[in-house]
Amino acid sequence: MGTYSNLTWQLLVQFLLVLFLIVAVSGLAVGVGLIASSPKIVGYFHMLNRWVSTRHVLRPVEVPFDTERVTHRHHRWLAAGFVLGGLVSIFGLFAGLDANAVGAAFAAKRFAPVVAIAVESAKWVLIAGSTLGVVVGAMLLFYPNAESMLETLANKWVSPRRVTRSWDDMHMNLDALVEAHPRPAGWIIACTSAAAVICAVIMLARYY
Repeated sequence: MGTYSNLTWQLLVQFLLVLFLIVAVSGLAVGVGLIASSPKIVGYFHMLNRWVSTRHVLRPVEVPFDTERVTHRHHRWLAAGFVLGGLVSIFGLFAGLDANAVGAAFAAKRFAPVVAIAVESAKWVLIAGSTLGVVVGAMLLFYPNAESMLETLANKWVSPRRVTRSWDDMHMNLDALVEAHPRPAGWIIACTSAAAVICAVIMLARYY
């Protein structure tokens, strides 16, 4: 397990260093662009600033679908399906899923332990969910009135459109400040990004 943890940490550090370098180089390019050709870069900013409304995307989620009549009419079949499906899933996961074999089959030798850890974690999450399904199915099978109690507790309407209402507000203060002073902003971005690039290169050189 210690070997797996060390390898996962090394891969995470490599990924973060490369990501840091990419972001720094992108910032350096933007800063140089603002210094050399401010109107052109500002025009690119206008092209990239697209407004996407989450309320339109989430509108179908707000439409309620009533399935209680069907579940009440066939609650025994539903309960039996929960129990049978959960037991089959638990047995299949325990007996037929080898995380190490999956990692060796679908990844190179270096990344096989990472894949094995991910598969093992997913396996236990699925086993926990299947066990919960068996418990719920058995409760519905032997205590039919429990379905109404579960529905009373679980049937809560949560509106994502209310939660994400503020996401549609656009905050353009920084863009307006850069547009008002493109060259000073370009120098600031270029200098800080150049320092970040140098730092990332030094860290990568020491790491390797």
